[in-house]
Amino acid sequence: MEDLEITCPVCGEASVVPAEDLETLEAGDALECEACGAFLEVVSVDPLELAVAEGGLEGFFVDCPRCGYTLEVSEEEAGEEVECPECGFRFLPDWSEVEEEDEEW
Repeated sequence: MEDLEITCPVCGEASVVPAEDLETLEAGDALECEACGAFLEVVSVDPLELAVAEGGLEGFFVDCPRCGYTLEVSEEEAGEEVECPECGFRFLPDWSEVEEEDEEW
């Protein structure tokens, strides 16, 4: 079995799952994206199918309005400007979507 390159469904970044990890992987296991820290649940092994695990993220993800890069923003940064690590653009994320989701619970 060979190493497998996967694309994170949250940030779109590629990472590699080593062959030795693939051999022991089972449905229900979780992987962590090295790029954004999202937890991905293994839905099926053959073929490998991943889904974002609920509650696995500490912040929320926003796209940079200038370059489209997806970055994680923590709750501690609410109301503050953030800087895109890709292009350096500073912007204020829209927290209205997060507040709406919280009200539904």
